[in-house]
Amino acid sequence: MNEEKIPPKVQAGEITYELHSLGWKAFQSLCVTLTGEVWGQVIQSFFDSHDGGRDGAFHGTWKPTVGEVYEGTFTTQCKFTAQANKCLHISDLKDELAKAERLAERGLADNYFLFTNARLTGLNEEEIRAKFESIPNIKRFAAFGCERISQIIHESPRLRMLVPRVYGLGDLSQILDERAYAQAREILSALGDDLAKFVITDAHKKSAKALVEYGFVLLLGEPACGKSTIAAALAVGAIDEWDCSTVKVRDADDFIRHSNPHEKQFFWVDDAFGATQLDWNSVVAWNRVFPHIQAAIHRGAKVLFTSRDYIYRASRPHLKETALPIIKESQVVIQVENLSKEEREQILYNHIRLGTQPKEYKKQLKPFLSNVATNHRFSPETARRLGSPIFTKQLIVSEAGLRLFVEQPLEHLCEIITTLDSDCHAALALVFMSGGTLLSPVELSADEEKAIALLDANVGGVRTALNALNGSFLLLLFQNGRHVWRFKHPTIRDAFAKHVAEDNELLDIYLAGTPVERLFQEVSCGQVGLEGVKVIVPISRYDSLINRINKFLDESSSSNTAIHRFLSYRCDKDFLARYIAVNPNFISSLRVYSYLYAVSDVDVIARLHEVGLLPEHKRVEAVKTIRELAVETPDSGFLQGQVRNLFSEEEFAGILSDIKLFLLPELDNIIDNWASNYCNGDEPEGHFSELTSALVEYSNEFAEDWYVSARCKSAIAKIESVIEDIRSEMPPEPDSDEYYGGSSENTHELFRSIFEDVDS
Repeated sequence: MNEEKIPPKVQAGEITYELHSLGWKAFQSLCVTLTGEVWGQVIQSFFDSHDGGRDGAFHGTWKPTVGEVYEGTFTTQCKFTAQANKCLHISDLKDELAKAERLAERGLADNYFLFTNARLTGLNEEEIRAKFESIPNIKRFAAFGCERISQIIHESPRLRMLVPRVYGLGDLSQILDERAYAQAREILSALGDDLAKFVITDAHKKSAKALVEYGFVLLLGEPACGKSTIAAALAVGAIDEWDCSTVKVRDADDFIRHSNPHEKQFFWVDDAFGATQLDWNSVVAWNRVFPHIQAAIHRGAKVLFTSRDYIYRASRPHLKETALPIIKESQVVIQVENLSKEEREQILYNHIRLGTQPKEYKKQLKPFLSNVATNHRFSPETARRLGSPIFTKQLIVSEAGLRLFVEQPLEHLCEIITTLDSDCHAALALVFMSGGTLLSPVELSADEEKAIALLDANVGGVRTALNALNGSFLLLLFQNGRHVWRFKHPTIRDAFAKHVAEDNELLDIYLAGTPVERLFQEVSCGQVGLEGVKVIVPISRYDSLINRINKFLDESSSSNTAIHRFLSYRCDKDFLARYIAVNPNFISSLRVYSYLYAVSDVDVIARLHEVGLLPEHKRVEAVKTIRELAVETPDSGFLQGQVRNLFSEEEFAGILSDIKLFLLPELDNIIDNWASNYCNGDEPEGHFSELTSALVEYSNEFAEDWYVSARCKSAIAKIESVIEDIRSEMPPEPDSDEYYGGSSENTHELFRSIFEDVDS
């Protein structure tokens, strides 16, 4: 027997929602949906930056569900405020009144409707209505404040289903009966306030359509793409719209226990075939229960499954889809990369504005949010993390810093990777060890077989895992006449590298699979006192690493700068000695030339001298060249760091003497020569920067010698004069306002950013 339905529980005479937290654009969208779905009139919504004073318009006969019939032209305008409990006064509508006059003169506002989330008192509404209706050609005016809009939301389950964010804006007990409210509260408790930030996307619309048409939907997508949030929105909407008893099911047995043929039910099954990896027991159990699901759907039940895409692909060969045919027809795949610009911006806006970041931090983020939303690696998870201080402690708020945050979400990916099963770990390891390109079909080398064993996997399981990971972590591509497995995105490789680097037992996988250029940035060979080193390579692995480096140098056409810096700053004496032994011509290949600070060979020479591995004849040769460059270039690099240590006291005194005797008398000629080599279009300061820098450093070195110091300062003054002369002959720079197309005020009129009030 059905339980007696408990009437809706209303705790207050005045039903209100926190509409001020929506933001101006979401509030405008709510009003458009309200007029279209509740009043039965589809209005035209205008582009935000050129609405001409009309957020929406309609021409014809307006037939509200109750009341009179109105004809003519209709204009709707939204007035949004971010202040809670603000009252709307006539003084707040100065701009709207001016726009209304222009619209009325053109015959576009026979009927003028104003929507606002501000409070609207009776006296203020009367004054506002009188003012608008006094405008010639406006025949009827109506204002809808937050109280009336909240009442419309309360009276319309359909509206709440279409705009599920309203569930996060107020007390659910004002919307649902007590039992349904308890169910919804339990569902939402696992999601925190995510539903309050929810944005209607194409995936949500398709999911709702599948539930209506088939009574079943399978939501598939990559990890953290928003499946659970969509499911929660649909679950609460089902409680409200269809008056369903909603159950979040854990497994197949749970479904059998809760299935009741005498009730309308909505079943939500999250991660149906395994949370982070394929659960064979779940697949077998669902095969047994599929006929019961089919029967429940026939009697009116709604069922929603979610699954990571790679897990579902791994499960398909083992699912009895014939027992539940609609599982193939009602799949909705969430492709984050296909989110529209508006969806991305609204998702990001909601997470920042409603997130836990301090107001000042939101203000810092605001100028960069448009670029974040358009980044090709943006995802709802990106927005969620950016809205929380927990994930942004080390974030540098700049264009470059935010780009890295979006494009290299290592911490999040590492968390996901740690939850994968052994076969999936091994599959990623094989692609990793192959340098990111693994031939298919897979033929394992001895090292790869060892890696699989270390990860407690087997060949058959790895082959299955490769196919299961296709499209999420990996891609199977056809390149140069062959099939290859590759990481779907480079950051997945980075995350896997970080994962294996943190486990000493997996060190060989890390050293074999990490690109050599990346090793140069992440490891040290022995203890060298460098902070932030990801892996300290032990002596037992020196030879294998040297072999990888030599192979890289043989195959690469790039310069030796990266290996030189690595040897100079990340390697102990034992590694350097071994490297020289394996490469006996290495030291003789090192060269010295201007400018010393940028010459990686010089760094290596200095490091080898520091650890006692530089032959004396090579040191003398380097000192001789550096002494010549100090005068001829002039190059002051010998004054810095380890390079200075190459010199004996006598040699260092000799180079200073050369500067005083041979460089200073020629400074005027040197400056003239540099000026004659200037190319039009270059920055003058940049052209002379090396010369100026050398003279400043010489002046500091000879601070106690008044003649040298004065001569250097005089030369610097002459350089500044030459730069000024060059600038006087350059064409004037364009005015900044003219360049950007007008004043900031006009620019604001041309484009209104959704993020303008994100920090309010």
